Amino acid sequence: MLPSWPALPRHLTSAAIAIVVIAAIELFERRIRDESNSTFRELAETIDEVFWLRSADFRTLYYVSPAYERVTGRSRAALYADPMSWRDAIHPDDIDHVPTFSLAPSQPVTVDYRMVHRDGSIRMMSMTTFPIADRDGVVRRIAGSARDVTEQYQLAEQLRQTQKLESLGLLAGGVAHDFNNILSVISANSSLLGETVTEPEDRELVEEIADAVERATSLTHQLLAFSRKQANHPVVLDLNAAISDTHKMLHRMLGEEIAIETSLEPELEPVRMDRGHLVQILMNLAVNARDAMSHGGKLVITTRGRAGGVMLSVTDNGCGMPSDVVARIFEPFFTTKGDRGTGLGLSVVHGIVAEARGRIEVHSEVAKGTTFEIYLPAAEQPLEASNAATAPSARGAETIIFVDDDHYVRTTSARALRARGYTVLEADDGEHALAMLRECGARVALLVTDVVMPGIDGRELAEQARRSYPELRVLYATGYTDDAVVKHGIDRDSVAVIEKPFRNHELAGRVREILDAS
Repeated sequence: MLPSWPALPRHLTSAAIAIVVIAAIELFERRIRDESNSTFRELAETIDEVFWLRSADFRTLYYVSPAYERVTGRSRAALYADPMSWRDAIHPDDIDHVPTFSLAPSQPVTVDYRMVHRDGSIRMMSMTTFPIADRDGVVRRIAGSARDVTEQYQLAEQLRQTQKLESLGLLAGGVAHDFNNILSVISANSSLLGETVTEPEDRELVEEIADAVERATSLTHQLLAFSRKQANHPVVLDLNAAISDTHKMLHRMLGEEIAIETSLEPELEPVRMDRGHLVQILMNLAVNARDAMSHGGKLVITTRGRAGGVMLSVTDNGCGMPSDVVARIFEPFFTTKGDRGTGLGLSVVHGIVAEARGRIEVHSEVAKGTTFEIYLPAAEQPLEASNAATAPSARGAETIIFVDDDHYVRTTSARALRARGYTVLEADDGEHALAMLRECGARVALLVTDVVMPGIDGRELAEQARRSYPELRVLYATGYTDDAVVKHGIDRDSVAVIEKPFRNHELAGRVREILDAS
């Protein structure tokens, strides 16, 4: 029988804990040869942590608990035969960080390191050693414990990734706002230029500028999608046309070493989803394929009709994935790319597909490649009906106050509206806009205002203006995602909103639509 333990105080210092551990090790040493003691054997075999007792020079192992075999996949007999063989399990990149203890430590030491289990898996270990000195203060033995902290480490890593993501979200919001303002200026000026040029070559250049703005806008939306809920504006679209539009962008992103082929079934049924989300799916799957084809290869994008819907597949001839990786491929934060990956790309793809009422399957074989198959339902509304509506006349003679703290966005947008017959008053902030409104009164038919501005924001500006002029119409302009707009008290479903960057004809059409509404 083990001797009874004295009552311990509820709160122990680290030194007291060390004394208790050392006393326990001393007890275990006295009982180690007595395998008939069932109580000790049950205790030693059920503890998850590895504990051991060695000589001060680490060359003699007095005892190691059975947990050593469970944690490392290696036998205790081999460790008893070669007490330094425990270092064979340390990950090669961490071997220099784990002390050999050739000199006995003078105080407790804790070190974290990666261990390669016998089955090949990588585990995170935390080892603490306690020196045991004799009455003269000379360290004669070293006691220690080691525990598998892989799960705790993974949770901490996920928290770190989440915090990184939140920081990215704050950065993305500011970058997106400024970047969309720049794109709005480029778009407005190219639209004005497009209305004046007559030569086909010049018009082609203007159209290329407009296409570049749309691609840049899509990239901004993708950055925001990683950091916060992205605005979802599903439309009925031609899947083949959308894929063709992204071909040049994908080619530039993948580089010359990867060939892109398409096999698009004609007469394909249209689907209903956010156009930007579809581009994001293609880009994320293409990036995943690029990483799997480090020495070049081929990416094939295919569409096929299915009963009640369509199938979109993306195939690469890269390194492929084993079944255990395929089983976890859509888990948030799961990545096989180490520090180069966030573990978010494919989980975002899965979320987008689910939001579009579709499903996604993955088929992969090591050294042969990977295929992602996305099944989407056909749109209930035909493509022609979705695009049949024509914008009302975009000209007018009303007075408009245009408010934006960005000088270039304000001036270019005002210039475009004046070219269509409107009287436009420009204000760089809410206070200036309210002063204009007090001077002009009911002559002002529409207030166009940026949502996020220093001082009085767009929502507060509209509220103050409508207290004096309840009939005043308001159009909000924003380059942020839905979440940011909602935080400023604006519900997209109940007010008029136009997203930056917008083209001149889009702005003019939206203005005319609001002014003509009963």
